[in-house]
Amino acid sequence: MIDKIKVLVLNQSYEPLHVCTAKRAIILLFSGKAQRVEDSHRVISAPSLIVVLPSVIRLNRYIHRPLKYTLAFNKKNILKRDNYTCQYCGRNSGEKLTIDHVLPRSLGGRTIWENVVSACRACNLRKGNKTLQESNMELLRLPTRPLSPLHLTLAAYSLQAAEGWQKYLAYNPSGLSAVWSGPRERSIL
Repeated sequence: MIDKIKVLVLNQSYEPLHVCTAKRAIILLFSGKAQRVEDSHRVISAPSLIVVLPSVIRLNRYIHRPLKYTLAFNKKNILKRDNYTCQYCGRNSGEKLTIDHVLPRSLGGRTIWENVVSACRACNLRKGNKTLQESNMELLRLPTRPLSPLHLTLAAYSLQAAEGWQKYLAYNPSGLSAVWSGPRERSIL
């Protein structure tokens, strides 16, 4: 169970770095490499110890990250960006999802981040080779290019992010990609 609980890891500057398991977060805390920023409502207990699981931790050392990210355009990353959910009906089909071009390739649609979404087979067949208007369908969210691999990971944990991560993430209007905003009580930029 503890391996399924995820914790947001912030750099020393409060910039989101990645998401780790609660077990890894506890190891970082007890080894003195990180400090608690936000606690979750979950508690684990052992015969001699009770630990409140963190929701957000901050590293004590600054980790330098590359300024430019390269992100592979592939089915796995598209499904991850869309949280393994059909962007037409909202069903979470897992591995049964396909990739659909919002504007079909036969009508000039390109195979790019902004024109490709995950879709269940039923919705993909229903839409077929038509535009959204012709098929009388709507997208749940507009497809966008993720800013970095971290943003793909954050999209996958968007439900857990509501627990305390939102202070450190600012979402764009489509709700797909996050950018660093720093803690609310401090404005660093």
